[in-house]
Amino acid sequence: MGGNAMTQRVFITGATGYLGSAIATRLLRAGHDVRGLARSQERASALEALGVRAVLGAIDETERFLSELKNCDVAVHVALDDRDPAAAAAADQAAIEAFRAGAQDGRLRRMLYTSGTWVHGDTAGAVVDETAPLAAAETVRWRPAHEEAALDLAGEGFVTVVLRPGMVYGARRGTLGNWFREARERRTVTFPGDGAQHWGMVHRDDVAEAYALALEHARGRSRYLLVDESRFTVRELAQAVARVTDAEVLPLDRETVLRTRGLTGAAELMDQQFTAARARRELGWVPRHTSFVAEAEALFREWQSAPQAVVG
Repeated sequence: MGGNAMTQRVFITGATGYLGSAIATRLLRAGHDVRGLARSQERASALEALGVRAVLGAIDETERFLSELKNCDVAVHVALDDRDPAAAAAADQAAIEAFRAGAQDGRLRRMLYTSGTWVHGDTAGAVVDETAPLAAAETVRWRPAHEEAALDLAGEGFVTVVLRPGMVYGARRGTLGNWFREARERRTVTFPGDGAQHWGMVHRDDVAEAYALALEHARGRSRYLLVDESRFTVRELAQAVARVTDAEVLPLDRETVLRTRGLTGAAELMDQQFTAARARRELGWVPRHTSFVAEAEALFREWQSAPQAVVG
């Protein structure tokens, strides 16, 4: 897509994160006026270098960004407090209340709320869509209620859209980026369980494209799964990384995964398969990356050339 005929002022939480930075870059390219929340001056400087106006503050420090949010047309909520589920839920609730205030006492008229495929739980070998009953993994047990709270903001003149990206890959970060790092440093690729489970995969650039499309075209109270439709097992994904890095694959037994990775590990052991037919049909979303396994060599080169993440 090229530029956007209608420039909108967009506020992004998590703008310096793995996914948020890609979304911010894509929306800038579409011609939008983008503001991003940054937790430190170092992160703020990184945003300013991209062309994003930085707003200092954390997601649960709503008083620091509420006035800026009220002066924006669109909120894109990507930030996730990763300390623990309780902290994540509390910070997310604070953000939703800020969006409510922005809609009631400001110019905010559209919100893109980031959820994820883990709200579906284990799909037990079935390929499911957005209509499937939710059985959220324990680490995101709070998310379905927060999706509903975000959707409840929708009213006359206000649009809320929920997006559920799968396991995001590309550049240096994320679970698959960590695999490339482990392969480079230790010559191993450690995967959870026996690797027979599936993950719903999606490249971060394709996720960013979906957000740009949703900003322009999505109807209110819509939910969209964002996956590339591939059906690889986790073992096949790990083998692809090992093949292009000359590393050895190592399974990590279920008990060790649960002991060392906790609730996140439990979620990684789930078998999940999805279709993104709704996003394709309603948003015109066509992922450019559809096979991590086939593209593993190019993705490793992308990992090698991508800049290091800003921290702080």
